[in-house]
Amino acid sequence: MTGIDALATARGLAPLVAAERDRLDRERRLPDALVQAIGEAGLFGLWLPRALGGPELPPCRLLEVVEELSRQDGSVGWCTAIAAGHGRFAGALPIETACEVFGSGRTVLAGTLNPSGRAVTVPGGYRVSGHWTHGSVIDHSSWVYGNCVVHDATGPRPGPDGTPSLRLCLFPRAQAEVIDTWHVGGLRGTGSHDFQVSDLFVPQDRTMPLSAFTPQPTQPGALYAMPMPTVFSSILAAILLGIARAAIDALVALAAGKTPAGSTAVLGEKVPVQADLARAEARVRGGRAHLFEELGSLWHEVQGGREVTLQRRALVRLAACHAAHQAIEAVDLAYAAGGSSSIRENNRLERCFRDAHAAAQHFSIAQHGNLEPIGRVLFGLPPGMARF
Repeated sequence: MTGIDALATARGLAPLVAAERDRLDRERRLPDALVQAIGEAGLFGLWLPRALGGPELPPCRLLEVVEELSRQDGSVGWCTAIAAGHGRFAGALPIETACEVFGSGRTVLAGTLNPSGRAVTVPGGYRVSGHWTHGSVIDHSSWVYGNCVVHDATGPRPGPDGTPSLRLCLFPRAQAEVIDTWHVGGLRGTGSHDFQVSDLFVPQDRTMPLSAFTPQPTQPGALYAMPMPTVFSSILAAILLGIARAAIDALVALAAGKTPAGSTAVLGEKVPVQADLARAEARVRGGRAHLFEELGSLWHEVQGGREVTLQRRALVRLAACHAAHQAIEAVDLAYAAGGSSSIRENNRLERCFRDAHAAAQHFSIAQHGNLEPIGRVLFGLPPGMARF
């Protein structure tokens, strides 16, 4: 599947997403029919390696798909982005394990990179215990992973840089306890519940070490040489860009027919609203162009076999944070311009506002906590954080 094919396929899901949208908030999960359609369309497998029949879609082409689905609905874009993004782990597993987990091409792997688990070394593998949060789309997953700090008999095992050694451990969804915790304002349809396991044996070949939160590739494609935190922040920014596009579209539709109280002209004829629409459009287009330029440069360097520098990572992370912030500002402009109509649940602006502000809280794209390490790298200093 090419990027053009994937984007056309994503656009084709719009009628189904529109028909199912009201159920997302009510049920706090994606409807089964929608998950089945996304899986059958191959969108969960866009980052699977060619050795498994996957397309290894270039990063910017995946961002276009995520952006389109997020325009249709923030929760749909988020869940597809997470599931497709996790497909890159197939390029870091032994091929037999990758086939076991991802062989159908429709696998939803849920999990979180927060290392709140404990993996104790034992013969043949690890005894894993932990409680993890934000397990997006876990209700539809067949496999789950938890990031763990590795422990030997003497305690936590240090990695090469002196920080705790981390290991990603995969296990069937049926072996994890899912805890209903996802009662939130935005992105309600993602079903991002907590999950936990206790003293679960995980075989060695269902685990992978994480150095700087990036697994070592077992497949040759350039996609699997990309630094995972850097690319992940870009995917999250694309979600926000899609939500912002939906907000702009919703404002344009509303402004064509709404006559504000005390006015004889429709909303779209108001000069302040026209100016706000222009500002919102500029923010989304500018943030998007910046993000795609920097991520495209990173992809070009990796394809050429060049080492990814901290400087390059910082520039991509900066573009992702900037695009996310610009998208939030665009949503806020559209929401405010919509007036009292924006607060009604039958208006897309209401959903866009909630979803955008929920997505923006993720630490990978929040300006708070990211701009300082980015600035440190631009000054030639180490970032001061492991997940960079």
